[in-house]
Amino acid sequence: MSQSDKDSLLVNKIAAGVLTAGLVLWGANRLADIFVSSEAPKEPAIALAALPNAAPMAVVASGPESIIPLLVGADVAKGQAFVAQQCAACHTVNSGGANGVGPNLYGVVGAKMFSAPGFSFSSAAKAKAGGTWTYDNLNQWLAAPDKFVPGTAMSYAGIHNTQTRADVVAYLRTLSASPVPLPTPAQVKAAQQAATPAPAASAAPAAPAKPSIDTLFATASEAKGQAVFAQQCAACHTITKGGADGVGPNLYGIVGRKAFSAPGYDYSSAVKAKAGQPWTADSLSAWLQDPAAYAPGTRMGYAGLHNDQTRADVILYLNKNSDSPAKLP
Repeated sequence: MSQSDKDSLLVNKIAAGVLTAGLVLWGANRLADIFVSSEAPKEPAIALAALPNAAPMAVVASGPESIIPLLVGADVAKGQAFVAQQCAACHTVNSGGANGVGPNLYGVVGAKMFSAPGFSFSSAAKAKAGGTWTYDNLNQWLAAPDKFVPGTAMSYAGIHNTQTRADVVAYLRTLSASPVPLPTPAQVKAAQQAATPAPAASAAPAAPAKPSIDTLFATASEAKGQAVFAQQCAACHTITKGGADGVGPNLYGIVGRKAFSAPGYDYSSAVKAKAGQPWTADSLSAWLQDPAAYAPGTRMGYAGLHNDQTRADVILYLNKNSDSPAKLP
């Protein structure tokens, strides 16, 4: 066989190999199309459940509950009684009345905020001066003065009962030659809709435990307690030895004395259930923090002293006014 014949056969063999490889590849593709579909199925063979959405966060109200829905039916007489008991020691309410510890309140509803003629307001209050005492602003101020005006010189703890705030504002509204109109039905409806609560979060973190009042007597100030008593308690209570009862009973020697048992004083049925128990530092602290919670139904309309250190100051002062002061923790 010549060399040229060998070269011819070699070329034929290479061409045959290439052709065979192409046929094998084409056949493999055809088989793949038959057994493995290239189109997505109409429905998945295994359905995977979607991950649950996170629970919506509850919207926390930024201020106190509105008094707008309560003003039309508010009890002006109760508001007047509350002002006489808790506000009259610092404020006058008659037309042209002189300023006292606080400014005169005649015509306050609708007036400019912190702008009473002749009264020296704190720098914190002056920052809000010029706004208007609307129902909403009065509601926020009376609920928590120190939150509405951080740094205010007014040490009053606030009126935490919404109905009581409505009664007080309804009474203040009457102290005017031209009272501001009551809220319209549309305004009442809007306030009610705004007050609709949002769904609560599934789990809320536990509030941190407050320190015991017993730990605060070491840093308590008798002078500060006396100042708070003079501003917030003296309108209803005397504290001199042998002093007469007023709106509330005389408080001389109160620490260690039997609770709700002052001779000659007519207590409400709500507190008589607790009568006879000793006024310890802890029980006095609980009473002063929130009288309505300590004795539900009590006639005492005081909103309470919510600052722990202030309560310790007041209890220290009360304890000093005694023939035999108790030994505080």
